[in-house]
Amino acid sequence: MRRGQSTVESMLLVAVVVVGLALAAYAFVPGFQAGVRGLGDDMDTLFSQAEQDGSGDRR
Repeated sequence: MRRGQSTVESMLLVAVVVVGLALAAYAFVPGFQAGVRGLGDDMDTLFSQAEQDGSGDRR
C-alpha cells in the first residue's frame, strides 16, 4: 500500500457521501429545492452581468 492512499480513499468516500446527502435533500426537502433553484437564478444573473459588449468572449 502506498503512503497517502488511505487518505485519498477516505476523501473519495466523504465526497460520495456528501453528494448522496445533497441528492437526498434535493429529492425530499422542498426548501432545499427552492434554494438550489434560487442559487441557479443568482448565478445566471451574475454571469449575465459579467459579459463584456463587443469582446466576442462570453464568460
